[in-house]
This record gives sequence, structure tokens and C-alpha cells, in this order.
Amino acid sequence: MRTTTAIAATGLAFALCAANVGIGAADTVSSRGEPQWSAVESDPVSKYLDLPLVNSQGELSGGIHPALPTDLATLEDALDYVRAKHIPPARYTALLWQYWLVRSTTDAGIDLTSWAPARGAEANKNTIFSAYTFYGKLFLAYPELQWAGMANMVGPSFAAGFLDIGATPDVAALLAEKIDTLPLEARTELPRELTDLARYGVTLSPVELQWFEAKLVAMQKHIFMDQASMHEAYLTGGTTAIAEMRAAGLIDDSAVAAWRAIATSRTELIEDANTHLLSREQNQIIAAQWNQMREHHGPIGGMVTYAITLTGSVSIPGAKTPAQYSPLTISTETRNTTPRLVLTTPLPSFNIADQADRWIYITHDTLPAYQRIVHDYPTEARQIIASPVEDRVAQQRLAARWPQLATHLITSWHLSATCNPCPHQFRSSSVFQHVARSAVPDERRWSKVNAPELPPLSLTPADHDAICRCV
Repeated sequence: MRTTTAIAATGLAFALCAANVGIGAADTVSSRGEPQWSAVESDPVSKYLDLPLVNSQGELSGGIHPALPTDLATLEDALDYVRAKHIPPARYTALLWQYWLVRSTTDAGIDLTSWAPARGAEANKNTIFSAYTFYGKLFLAYPELQWAGMANMVGPSFAAGFLDIGATPDVAALLAEKIDTLPLEARTELPRELTDLARYGVTLSPVELQWFEAKLVAMQKHIFMDQASMHEAYLTGGTTAIAEMRAAGLIDDSAVAAWRAIATSRTELIEDANTHLLSREQNQIIAAQWNQMREHHGPIGGMVTYAITLTGSVSIPGAKTPAQYSPLTISTETRNTTPRLVLTTPLPSFNIADQADRWIYITHDTLPAYQRIVHDYPTEARQIIASPVEDRVAQQRLAARWPQLATHLITSWHLSATCNPCPHQFRSSSVFQHVARSAVPDERRWSKVNAPELPPLSLTPADHDAICRCV
């Protein structure tokens, strides 16, 4: 399924969409009456006009542009002035975005000036938690804001990933040990990002991993800057405020249509509209940053983003991890063409940084799981969303999951071996495996065991004859 299909098929008829979304300054009501400027300030806001959006992706500390104030009253006065003067919204784009961002961070209890992704997840931990808590409060007060509820519910999984990315070398070492036990024919079929992770992941330095950590924190900030600002604008000024954001170039016509659909209070439109906001988040806002991560520093980006996919948890009840949703399965022939090996792994078959695969996973599993709990178990959904974010993050941290995860990564491998036209097939826990004698590690024998250890050895016709007895 392509990324646009799920939205196009919804029937939002984004005919609500915005043929006439542009507005003039006269369409917006001044928030506090006449602005209070001193007599000497004949043109008090010229310094705020036509500013570039230097922090549009949330990579830097602070707000949209360093020349803009972070004081809400000053921003309100500036906006009242430009609206009263009928200045086109396209000229005060940065000012408008800064205003809604400051309102959002103020309501969320976030200090915008200290929100600095480059400092990493631990330094921004309270801000990360506050952002997800804010989304939850929006949903609890306004249940039609389903995107906000989902962001709160799934957020602890991502926050845990930010905080635990330093454990990537440990994961790599575990994988390397396991992969070394696979038959050569299976090892050669493994995807490159997985083998790179197993081979080189243990050498990743803290400095290298810090870059990825900062990028993840920036992505969370970028989403907040976009989505929280839209939510704040809608709740404060309705679709008129949304239309002003469109006229300023901050959002597109389809986003306007989604908010107009939410404003109808029609259940059949609200779900699709919120799905569109989710698509905007994944396919417009952070898609480029995911690509930057995957392409960073040659093969390093691919193996780190694969590690993120591999270790990722999911904090929505009923949703699957990437590996549970789409486990990596490889099928191969030995050099002698018999037997045929099929290996099912506890690893994901895709990289979460891939935009198309990520969207398929979200729309086929994560989103439906969220919608089920909201629709079928609304009380439980609200209880989860109202619970402390920091507690839910702690449940998703590797410190809480590592014993189970490590055991899963080591033991949940299933090998089946078949020959053609041999009717016998061995799979799952009844796998014929090559097991090392504990007393003499280098001396090996074939035995039928209830454990999925797969030491390194090619299957020859003689091996096949010994275990299958059908040649």
C-alpha cells in the first residue's frame, strides 16, 4: 500500500478542502484589542517580518528564529499590530508560528529556550515527557483530537528509544554471537544492514551515537512544533486560525481540510481527519529526518536505524513490534541444492527509517490497535493516557525489557530443512540442529533437540542423509 492510498480512500472528500482558504488580516479578530506600543515605535514589528524559518525542523535550541521574542504578551501585541495593518500573512510566517509554538510550550510547561536537541535525550528528558503529557491532556479534554491521544499513547516507546540508543553496541554484540552460529547459506542471505550491525555495531562510539540521539530528539521537537501549534491554533481560533496558518504558508490545503472535518463533529470524518494528521507527521514532517539518519556516515546510518527498529517496543495495547508484525524470513538452497533451508528470525524484515514500509506498518498495525482501544475500550484508553508518561517510559526502557529481549533474540530462531522431492520437513522446536558437545566445543554431532541454537556448518548431502534418511 502506498502512503497516499489509505488517506485517499477515506472519503473525507477532502472536498471540504480549501479552495478558498486564503484570508485577509481583517478576517482575524485581535486577541487583546489594540496593541500597546510606545509612541516612539512607529514601526515596531518590521524586524519580525520576512524572517526565514531557520529552525523549521527543530534541530536548534529555542524557537523558529532567534530574533523572535519568547514572551507571549510581546508576540500577541506584534500579531495584533500586523493584523490591524493588514500585512499579508506570508510576511509574518515566522512570527505566527512562533506565537502558536510559544502558546503550546507555555501550556505544556516547556521552556522553549532550553529545548536543545543537540544536548541529547537525558538533558531534554523532562521536556520530552512534558510534550507527550500535553498531547494526552488535549485528547482527554477534546476526544475528537485522536492524533493527540495516539501520540501520547505511543510516545513512551519512542522516548525509551531516545534514552536507550547508547545500548546499540550491546545489541550488536548479541546479534553477532547468534549470527555466527547460523549455517553459511543462511548467513549469506541476511540483509546488509543486519550484518553490518552485527559486524561493526560493537565499535560504535558514544560520539557517533550522540548524533543519532540528537536527531531523534529533534524529530520529536519538529513534530511538536508542527502538530502542537496546529492544535493550539484550532482550539484557540477554530478554523479561522487554521486558515491564517495556511495563508502564511505553514500548512497545506489538505491539513486545512482535516481540521475543517474535525470541526464538523461528524464521527465518520473525525477518524479520517486524524489519520491524515498522522500521515502529515510521518510522511511530511519527519520523513526527511528519517532519511538523513539512515544515510548518515555510510553504512552506519542503516545499521543504527535497523537497531532502532529491532529493539523498538510498542506501548499501545494490542499493537505489535516491527519484528512481530513482519519477521525476517530467509529461504535458501545449499551449494548442493539440497536440503532447502527456511529460517524465521525474531528480527524485523524492514527498517523503520524507510518511509513506505513505516507507513504500511503504522496503518496496518499501530493505528488500528490504537483505534480499537479508543473505540472498544474508551475507559481503559483514557486511563492509559491519563497515567504518568514517565512511568510508561520506564516500562519501555531496555533496563526493564533486556532479559526478555535478549532471550528472545537468542532463542526465537526457527529453521526448517526440506529436500526435493523429500516429504520430510523439520521446523520450530523440533529442528535437527548441529549441537556442540559441551566437553569438546569444536567436536560437533547432529541431534534432535528442543532448542534453536544453530552453530555454523554447511549442510552437505551427507549431513542431510544423516538427519533425514531419505536420500
